Amino acid sequence: MMNQRLHLWIVILATALTAYGCSPREESPQGESKNKVKEAVKEAVTQDFKVYEGAKESLKESQDKSKSAIEAVDKELQQ
Repeated sequence: MMNQRLHLWIVILATALTAYGCSPREESPQGESKNKVKEAVKEAVTQDFKVYEGAKESLKESQDKSKSAIEAVDKELQQ
């Protein structure tokens, strides 16, 4: 009888531990590290994109200045 109770408690304990271990958690250590990795990748991509956009804008400004200078020289030569 006592042996059966012991086996029953072992089964109940094993079931409870398994259920607890498999239950979803709000934030696990792995989930936190995944979020950190996602944020780092997002930041790196965003930073590269901002650099690209800045270079593109700078190039456009430079082209506009060059175009204005060429037009001014052409205007002077025609007079």
